[in-house]
Formats: sequence, C-alpha cells, structure tokens
Amino acid sequence: MTENLADDVSALLSARGWSITRDNPNGASLWSLDGRAEMYLPRFITRGSFEWSDITERVATAHGERASVILREVEMVRFDVTRFRVNDDAPDGPTVPLEAAATVVGSAFGMLRAAATAARRPRQSIGSNYSKLGDEIVREARLGHTETGSFIFPVMLRLSDPVPERETPLPHATVESVRPESSERRVTRTLAQAMSAFDKHVLQPAHDPQMKDLTPVVVAGGTKEMFAQLSRSIAEPGVAWLETGFNWAPIESASSGIPRAVTVPADADAREILTRTVRLLSTPKSEPLRVITGPIIHISHVPGEPLGEIAIQTPSPSGSRFGRVEVVVREEQLSEIHHWMDSGTTVVVHGTVERRPGRPIRLKGVSTPQPLSDTFDDVE
Repeated sequence: MTENLADDVSALLSARGWSITRDNPNGASLWSLDGRAEMYLPRFITRGSFEWSDITERVATAHGERASVILREVEMVRFDVTRFRVNDDAPDGPTVPLEAAATVVGSAFGMLRAAATAARRPRQSIGSNYSKLGDEIVREARLGHTETGSFIFPVMLRLSDPVPERETPLPHATVESVRPESSERRVTRTLAQAMSAFDKHVLQPAHDPQMKDLTPVVVAGGTKEMFAQLSRSIAEPGVAWLETGFNWAPIESASSGIPRAVTVPADADAREILTRTVRLLSTPKSEPLRVITGPIIHISHVPGEPLGEIAIQTPSPSGSRFGRVEVVVREEQLSEIHHWMDSGTTVVVHGTVERRPGRPIRLKGVSTPQPLSDTFDDVE
C-alpha cells in the first residue's frame, strides 16, 4: 500500500510556522507562511511524485534552505529523538575513549528501558520486574548516526497512532476531548521529565539528597535503574558531562513546558549524589496511595454543577492500548484544567483506586490535579 505523507508534511509545515488559510475538505488546502509564501497541499502525497518534489522545493525556497534538509525533516517528523551527548572538547578533536563510548550507548539503552517501565507506573525500583510492553517499545528504538562536530548518539522512537477508547460522558454534560498521547511519546517524555526533576530537586540543590528530595523524581518516572545507568556513564574516564537532549516529533504536539535538555556533570560531587540516589532508591518503601501521571484527554461537566469529571491518560494494565483513570474535580478548578489539557501538560493526582467492572478505574473522592513540574510537598 502506498504511504500517504500528507499528514507528515502538514505536521512539518505547522512546526515551521505555516498555517491553513483556506481549508478544502475535498481537495487541496492553502497554506501560508506569514503572508510571505503560499502553497496548496493535496490530501494525498506519495514519496517521489511530482507533488512531492514540488512541495519540498517550495518549502525549501520559502525558508532559504536546501530541499534535502526538508526531505530529512519529513522523514523524522514521526520520531522523538533523545540525543545522548558527552563532552567533545578533547585536545585531539571531538573524541572520547572507546570504552567510555560503549558505556554511554549501553547506559542510553538502560535509561530508556527503565523509563519505558516507569512510564506505565511510577516506582522507585524495578528490579527484575521490567514491563514486557515497555520492552516491546524500546526494542523498536533506533540508533541514529552521530552528528558532525559533536559526540552525540541520537536514539529515535517512531510514534504510533493511539487508538482511542469509547467515551462515557456524564448525562447532559459539556464534553471536551483531545488526541491521546502515543505510547512511544510517553516513554520519551517520562525519561525527559525524570531527568529534569532529578536536576531540579537533587542536582541543583547540590546537597546530600534525602528521600523527600527524590519523591518528585520518582513521581516523574525516575528509578534506581535509570540513575544507576547514568552513574555508569559519568564515572567513565574521559567523560566530563553527559547531556540528554530531546527533539519532539512534530506529528504529535508537545507541551511548551516539556524539557528540552538536561546536563549532568561528571565531577566528584555529582558522582557522589548519584551514588547516594541509587542507594536511597534501593530501599524498599510501601506505596499505600496510587500515583497517577499523564495528560488530561477528556473533560465532562454539567453546567451549574459543583463537580466535574476528567480522564487522565495512563497505560492500560492489560494490554498495549492506552487506558484512562477518571477523576472527580471541583468546578472552580476546571478553567486551569482546560488550559492543561489544551497545552498537553502532564498532571499528577494520587489517591485510592476504585475499580468498576466494565468501566475505567476511578480515584475515590474529589481530587486536585497539579502539574508534574510543581513541587510535590504533599506526596510522601
């Protein structure tokens, strides 16, 4: 079957600042770049066709770039890329010892694998209980070419199209929903947010971490295994720092607050903090409350009622389809909840799970969601 690249090109145009000025559901739509350039985009585009060549040339001309650059960007439009980068300032050029490079690549796999398991449910330690579904996603990851001038390993995950579940809105309610997050985006986002939380709550304070400092890191998806792999990389001779940078696939919108890069130094203080972190996360801890993290994908509210209902996307415990947890919220919080849903903000709630036969699970009582980026002083 011939692949239709119209959605891919549309995603690239949106990411580059183009917008639709005349939409034709049955034919080509007119796109404009700030009034400086216009172009019709057909509903069906195949690689190598006349339309394909014409469109890439027009986009390249509008941006003053080569068509080969646009072609490469279209090829990558469905890939989230995690760029594992180490210092490239060696006296004999952008090199590191081969053994150190091998460790960084191995650690990259280990960190992504840990993120894929933590993405399904936050936990401080995985042990041997890696998620089979998470491992299936990581097996699809590809290692790209290192980039000229820097010692970078790009690890690529191709995003799939999520299959939505049936909605069950409240009777007579006003309902809003958004496109759900793909399983692959959740894995990369979990790694990015865990690294960012570790930087904010542990590395930047630069003091001996305690478990309360690591709680928001665990909620974000950090695990003992993830930071053990990170510790291996920065312990290598010749490695002065390790940066994880994230390029988000244009085919799926990313929150403006999602991390873009986190750099971990390899000095003695950082290595000691990581050692202490791994040791703390190895200590067993009871989890009386269920912590739910994810984007809001559904809001249901009957006008005039003091309470509404939202759905937070979470991995299904029984399969590869995405699941949802329904949460009752107060009407006065719905305005900011609408904002979080529209912006794709990852939110956190915690409480006791109520299981209902034939329906999505639900948290008991009324909850107060908050953005993952906030400090979780009330989560112990």
